[in-house]
This record gives sequence, structure tokens and C-alpha cells, in this order.
Amino acid sequence: MKGLGVLWLIVFISLLGFGITVIPFPLVAEDMGASPFWKTFGGAGIFSLFQLLATPLWGRLSDAWGRKPILVASLAGTIVAYLWQAYANDLVSLLLARALGGVMSGNLGAAFAYATDVTDTRNRAKGLGIVGSAFGIGFAVGPPIGGFLGVDAAGAPSLHVVSLVAAALAVVALVGSVALLAARLPPELRRPLGAASPAAPSAAAGAPRPASGSPLTVFRARPVLAGLMFSALVVGSGAAALQSVFQFWGRDQFGFGLQDVGLLFMVFALCAAVGQAGLVGPLSRRLGEKPLAMLAIFGVIAGLLLFAVAWNPVVVWVAMAVSGVANGLFTPAISSLVSFEADARSRGAVMGLFNASSSAGRIIGPAVAGPIYFKLGPASPFVASAVFALLGAVLLSRAHAHPAAVPEPAGDSARGGADQDGS
Repeated sequence: MKGLGVLWLIVFISLLGFGITVIPFPLVAEDMGASPFWKTFGGAGIFSLFQLLATPLWGRLSDAWGRKPILVASLAGTIVAYLWQAYANDLVSLLLARALGGVMSGNLGAAFAYATDVTDTRNRAKGLGIVGSAFGIGFAVGPPIGGFLGVDAAGAPSLHVVSLVAAALAVVALVGSVALLAARLPPELRRPLGAASPAAPSAAAGAPRPASGSPLTVFRARPVLAGLMFSALVVGSGAAALQSVFQFWGRDQFGFGLQDVGLLFMVFALCAAVGQAGLVGPLSRRLGEKPLAMLAIFGVIAGLLLFAVAWNPVVVWVAMAVSGVANGLFTPAISSLVSFEADARSRGAVMGLFNASSSAGRIIGPAVAGPIYFKLGPASPFVASAVFALLGAVLLSRAHAHPAAVPEPAGDSARGGADQDGS
């Protein structure tokens, strides 16, 4: 599992930059005259829409050119996006900057593929959990900073200072990736653009999977992948609805300011990091990835229902903790299931498309949460999100993944622990 430490640091710095901008964004959009839809969709929704479009492409490019060049290029673009956001003075400009940031954040497929390159099958869920904890911890540290820095001299919400800080952090991540990140995908395992996907054994009967140049064909040939992808989509939509509407819900229900919202998101992210880095490894070995993912979904539902009935701030803190742990467990468990169903030569593209399904959930959640919150009342986004999460549990229960039946190509796990040169 050598190399995960450097990747963890790079991902942490990147998510720290994102975390400090996410708190003031909806309120800044509100001050710029955004409608109820654009208040929630304009930040998280636009970002995730363009992340959805870009993630499969970044993942596929990482299969062809190696993981490191893709991570470096996307970090450079992230710097530009944050600088643009810092100086945006109208809603259209702000949304365009957010769209560019979403495109550049589509490197999730490459980052998770890098993690699978350096782990063997037994430790894959643990490795993905460790890398995933960088997302959680970066997001945990970022929101309270954004809560304190996300106001101007007059006390109004502002993205200027937080965006400049985020750009500076992205510069640090870029320098670190160039100087410290080792290449992980050797040339013989790369798949040039336009090349067909290699055949790999079927989990069910040992028959070769059909070759294909498109990861969509791989998903069609492996129904379990489609089930996992849609499960991630509906769970992701529920989590995104919570995150996109919470600033308004907390302000209207309990008088929470930006600092309060930032601290609550910090609790959510820290609990998610505990689940990802500390609990997912032993629980996946004891229960298996699929039962763990099922347990996590029901934890997500419990947290959402606590928000719907919250009668005082203490219940809100408890709901944040429950939701954080559950979401932290779900992501690496289901990501591991997907990684086992894809061979090394197509894993970047498959992981990219899978992560794109989570991005689709982060589009649906904000698109629905704002309008129903302002029209149907404060509990409505959480009840709707719980229903989405329950649908995710149904889809996952119908999937029959058999990770051990998909062997690694010769040399893949062996090379995963050794540094490679050339990308």
C-alpha cells in the first residue's frame, strides 16, 4: 500500500480548499438575487453536473496516460477556477467559475484508480477508506474556516477571501503532486485511447467479458455494476440534498450563522473520516462489503429522519454524527465492490463512471431540495432524501457481487506495491 500517504495528502489539500468555499456559497448566491432553485443548485448542482461530465473522461485518460499526469493537469485547472470565483461579481460569472471547478474536480476516477493500483484485493476496501478519509478530513477542516472567513468587512457572506485561500492550497497540492507522487500504472497496463477493453473472467461462470472500448458496455455486460452505480446515485442524491439546503434550514429553524453551519459540517466530515479510515477495514473483513454498504444505507436513513423531526439543536448534532459515520462507511464499501468487478486495464474508466453516478446524485439532490424546501416546508427535503436512500437499499439488496471471483491480471498486485517511472 505504498504511495497512499502522498495521495492522501494531495486529496486532503484539494478537499480542504473545496470545504472552505462550500459554506458561504448558497448565501452569496442568495445575495446576488438567485431564485430558490439556483440557491441550492447553483453551487453544489452546477459543480456536480460538470464533475459528472468530466469524471469518466479523466478516468479514461488516466488509463491511457497514467494517473499522475491527470492529477497534475486537473489541479492546475482548479487553481484557475478558484481565482475566477474569488473575483466573480455577478451570478452568471459565479456559476461559470463553479462549472470550471466541477470539470477539474472530475479527477476522482483517477485518484481512486491510483489507490486500487497500490492495494491488493484483501486490502482494497481499507486502502480506499484511507484515501476516502482525506475527503472527509479535508472537508472537516474546511467548513469552519469557511464559516469564519466567508464574510466581508461588513459581515455579509463573501467568497473572495475563501476562494483565494483555496487557490493557494491548490498550488500546494500541485507542487506536491509533481514532486512527490510516484507513477503507479506501468506502460504495459495502459490502454491507449480508442483501444478495446480487455476481456476478463466473468464472476458468474468464468466466461470472458466482451471486449469494449466503452465502460458503458462493461456496465451493461455486468448487471451488478449497474446496480451498484444506481445505488450510489440515490444515496448520493439524499446526502447532497442535506448539504445543499442545510444553510437555509439551520438559519430558519434554529438561527444558525455561518460559523454554526461550518462547525456542524465539520462534525459530519470528521465522523465520515472515522468511518472511512477507522471502521471500514475491520467491518468489511468481518461483514463483507455488501452487508457493510447495506448497514451504512440504513444509517443514512436514520440520520435523515432525525433531521426531519429535530426539535432542538442537540438532535441536529446527533443527526450530523449519525449521517457522517453512515456516509463514511458507504462510499469505500461500495467503491470496493465496483473495483473488484473491473480489471486493471479498465478500472480507471469504470471507477470514473461509477464516481460519475455519485456526481449525478449530487445534481438531483440540490435540484430537488431547494424548491421543495421553500414550497413544502422544512422537513420535506429530509423525508424525500430518506425515500431515495431506501430505494438505494433495495437496489443494493438485488446485487450479487462476488469480489473473490474476479482475479487480478498477472503482475498487477505485485506492481501495486512498487514505484514505477514514466508518468
